[in-house]
Amino acid sequence: MVARNGNIIFYGFAPAAITVLPLTIHFAPTMPGNGHWSGYPEFGTSGAQGAVLGKALLPKHHVIAGFPEVAGFPMLSFLRSTSGRGASWTTFGFVASYGIRLLSTLILTRLLAPDVFGLMSLAWVFIGAVGMLSDIGTIPSVIRSPRGDEKVFLDTAWSVQTVRGLWIGGLTALIAWPVSRLYDEPQLFPILCTVAVMPILSGMNSMAGATCRRHMQLKKLTLLSMSVQILTTLSNVFFAWWLQSVWSLVLGSISGVLFNLLLSYTWLPRYRPRLIFDRSVITEIVNFGRWILLGTLFTYLGGKGSTAIMGLEVSVETLGRITIATTIAWALGDLVARVLDQVAFPTMSRLHREGKPLNRPVGKVKKLSLFGILPCFLLLSFISQPLVDLLYDPRYAQAGSFLSILALNGAIAIMSMPYQNAMLAAGNSRGHSIVMGVFSTSRILLMVLGAHFFGIYGLLTGLGLGELITAGVSIAMSRRSGIVMLRYDLATVAIIIPAYVYALMTAQPLSA
Repeated sequence: MVARNGNIIFYGFAPAAITVLPLTIHFAPTMPGNGHWSGYPEFGTSGAQGAVLGKALLPKHHVIAGFPEVAGFPMLSFLRSTSGRGASWTTFGFVASYGIRLLSTLILTRLLAPDVFGLMSLAWVFIGAVGMLSDIGTIPSVIRSPRGDEKVFLDTAWSVQTVRGLWIGGLTALIAWPVSRLYDEPQLFPILCTVAVMPILSGMNSMAGATCRRHMQLKKLTLLSMSVQILTTLSNVFFAWWLQSVWSLVLGSISGVLFNLLLSYTWLPRYRPRLIFDRSVITEIVNFGRWILLGTLFTYLGGKGSTAIMGLEVSVETLGRITIATTIAWALGDLVARVLDQVAFPTMSRLHREGKPLNRPVGKVKKLSLFGILPCFLLLSFISQPLVDLLYDPRYAQAGSFLSILALNGAIAIMSMPYQNAMLAAGNSRGHSIVMGVFSTSRILLMVLGAHFFGIYGLLTGLGLGELITAGVSIAMSRRSGIVMLRYDLATVAIIIPAYVYALMTAQPLSA
């Protein structure tokens, strides 16, 4: 789980991406390294890249039963495996999702002003904060538990998820007025009161989504997510054309959550929920999820908490431009996080249950990140300004300088993701929460110090330094388990540092 860098992930809900462009709110289970803040338009990669990333998750000769390895074609054997199909569908969903989001963003940024996106960013900060206070990892528990296929386990998880949704919605409505006063933005009060219905609806999603993730049956999940995203995008564009205000994004978001709820019961495998609270199941969920709760809270504070502080440091217009930049910057990281969450976590959990080591799949992911993903982040940083100038109108031009720095922050962020996945797969939710505590503390502290001494670019650099410290702690904790690939991490840092210096030296002065 790495809900960070701007995307909001409501942990424990069935997976779906609700496009509220340029924001994408991911209603997804708590996962390691995906604290990636899982909401913005994304730049995709080819299906082949996704398949290669998926290959990194399994030992070289692992194949699904019934599909013998074809001599001379190990990739063909991999693509026939469960993990291969999962990685392929995840990558396909990502690329399609990016195309839809990019088109929607280009339309919405021409219909709506930057302050609209700034207001919505603040709204998601606080509805997400309430969600973090009640996340006990129901979906990861279904995925990793030996009892995850039992009806009583699924029904109890659904019941806990439903109660949690009611809690989040009610508390969001209660904090609406104080938040609007804090930011001196009267519109936040009715906005928060209205979007409070979203977690209530999402809490009732079918648990069939969790079962599909457990068995890496990602085709149906990918098609569901794409369908929801298309319907949500159409709603957003219609409301933006009609209202041309922040309420277009509010109503579009609610429509998307409603679409997802209906399709989770009609499109996914049959599941009929029953309200039940089995004591043994709750005990198992709580024992695993108590550290998940702390970890996701820290993840949220370090990710969207930074947005809350930005809202106090800069205008809502500048916050909107940062949101656009984060949208593009985290695209590649989102792809990595999705494959790790939907393929690596279930696969590593199974390998751990079978008593097999996790160092080999982690090492392959780290190698691929260095030689495949890092160059893409570097390229994005170097072409940031012309890219923003091409895609958006002049009101968003400053986002180009923000993007050059945030893209490098994304490259640093993916360093720790494989280690966090391995921790949770091995049941070490306590270690994961410690890493997320460091993540939250370091990002917020360095961001505030950077803003105080060096302004907005110091603020963004502080976020990157926080990611670097988090990666260092992840490496130190993972070393005890023998899964650290230090040579790849050191090479990544050595490449990023000069690129970071160049980005800061060429950044444009801040405009109003």
